[in-house]
Amino acid sequence: VLIAGRGGNGPAAAASFASIPATPGHYRPIAKGPPAIAVLPFHGNGGEPDVGYMADGIAEDIIYGLSNTRWLSVIAKGSSFQFRDDSLGTRLIGNALGARYIVSGTLARSDRQIRLNTSLTDTSNGRLVWSQRFDRDLVDIFSLRDQIGSEIVSILDKEVDRAEQARTFQVPWESLETWQLVRRGRWHMNRRTRRDTDIALDFFDRAYRDDPNSSAVLNELAWWYFWRAWLRFGDSDDLEKVETLARKALLMDSLDARPHAYLGAADIMRGLPALAAEHLAEAIHINPSFAFARSAMGSAHLLLGDATGAIPFFLDTERLSPFDLYRFHNLGELAAAYCFVEDWPAAIATAERSLNLSPGYFYARFLKIGALMRSGRCDEAARELAIFMTRHPDFSEQRIRWIPFVDPAKNNFLIGNFDLAKSAA
Repeated sequence: VLIAGRGGNGPAAAASFASIPATPGHYRPIAKGPPAIAVLPFHGNGGEPDVGYMADGIAEDIIYGLSNTRWLSVIAKGSSFQFRDDSLGTRLIGNALGARYIVSGTLARSDRQIRLNTSLTDTSNGRLVWSQRFDRDLVDIFSLRDQIGSEIVSILDKEVDRAEQARTFQVPWESLETWQLVRRGRWHMNRRTRRDTDIALDFFDRAYRDDPNSSAVLNELAWWYFWRAWLRFGDSDDLEKVETLARKALLMDSLDARPHAYLGAADIMRGLPALAAEHLAEAIHINPSFAFARSAMGSAHLLLGDATGAIPFFLDTERLSPFDLYRFHNLGELAAAYCFVEDWPAAIATAERSLNLSPGYFYARFLKIGALMRSGRCDEAARELAIFMTRHPDFSEQRIRWIPFVDPAKNNFLIGNFDLAKSAA
């Protein structure tokens, strides 16, 4: 099925689709297995050639970025770009391409600004899954394309994942395929309760028994054990499992960014931030839209004593994944970085944002108390300290000394800020 050229609408183009069934009852079923996604050519409004070329460029960047997520099947540009006629409808196009999800968009320019409207549609039911408008100043076209493209890739990755998690509840659990077991396990992991975490492991273990060489399964198990190690302040047995699973995942797919990121995260918890940075650099090189890898790279810089260099990675993570389930942690790390550069207003505001997402996150409140004291806001610090001691009655400074800064003076700096509030109480 071909439409030649940018302006391939009209009778001749429509005739080329005569062989595609036009009624819902004749749609071919989407193949089993992980879903496929197709990015259609974005439309440039206004008829200006450079806007059209830029629209195509952004769509190409999204195709490239999605292919680097590794768990999604991405329809090649040579196929999806044949569908420039948006009057055909997403269900018809999805059926022709064998894609469950369709990404489409329009780009408009006004003076030195551009506006991009993008949407994600589920072709199986015609439902709009996600839509967003991006307004940007038109300064450097190439950096602008990279920024918008990476942002959209990160959002699409999470939106499709969320939709597929929900879809697994339409299938009896005993009939779930391996990849569906993974998605169901991820749904339970995202609830972040002890019971759901245990249930998630059951799903991942079952998926592993079904397909022990699946990189997707190995990655989810690596993430599960990393999460438990983080909760247990670096349990060595769990970190060893993370390394074993991540290295096996790399053997299955050497171009998957996730195992590199999990190896880096494990090295951070082992107090090896320089080695961690090498793994994380590889993860970011493979998938620049991988928010977790960027946040972990910020943590590695922070542990190495480079707070100034860490801040851009945390800010990139905020841009790439503004609704991430674990955003509270990234904001906590960013608050710590602001403490080290002694930007106390930013540290306080960022810690508050972290606490709004997870009121029980001790580190964010610990940092906020110290920053309030260093700002001379002693009454506020005293109130926060009272909340802290109520929520964390068993807290000891050893929890802060456990953080593997290369220079122990960094630990002492944070503890000293907090102790100012304790002394004033």
